[in-house]
Amino acid sequence: MGEDVAVFRSKKELEIFVESLPTFRRPKLRLEQYPTDAAVVATAVWDAHMRGLLETAIDLGCGTGRFALAAAAMGARRVLCVDVDVDALEVAKEAAAARGLHAVDFLAADAPTLALRTRFAVAFQNPPFGIWSGRGTDIAFLAAAVKHADVVYTIHKLPTLQYVKETVERWGYRLEVVDTAVLNIKPMYRHHRKRIHKVEVFLARVTKPKQP
Repeated sequence: MGEDVAVFRSKKELEIFVESLPTFRRPKLRLEQYPTDAAVVATAVWDAHMRGLLETAIDLGCGTGRFALAAAAMGARRVLCVDVDVDALEVAKEAAAARGLHAVDFLAADAPTLALRTRFAVAFQNPPFGIWSGRGTDIAFLAAAVKHADVVYTIHKLPTLQYVKETVERWGYRLEVVDTAVLNIKPMYRHHRKRIHKVEVFLARVTKPKQP
């Protein structure tokens, strides 16, 4: 894309860009690593773009950087890509450099325990669902996200919708479902026996209600 990053003209164009990004070279089961669905990424980033939120962005548990690079490609001034896995960050760095996305910075850190002084306009995340990483990991990621950004786009398993919504409301925030989707995950680990593993998820936008 060179020095001058062009904003995509449609959500479909953005989705095609996301689909072209590299995925994990050595996915780690304990981190529940799998490529975030390109259509879901495009939906979240496009929604943020249309709402004028893509000034600064943070991608928590960024993996190979699909959210981060999409935000940068849509013109975000500064993007921080955070992941505990340095192998995944290296893939994201190479992809950003190859596409001339110089607004992206990279930080090797554990998202749930992250403590930054900087606050971002928007956060994106596809947190581990807690199947292998430990129960409550997704909520720990979400707690970190609302601490570091004004608006959060987050992905969770559909059956947990009511629980996540009630948790967010206890914190004094509001959750709106942006989209639902079925993730088609290809076999990546030894325990995978199905040709395609389907997971129903929801994409939510979490915000702090304005005071009357």
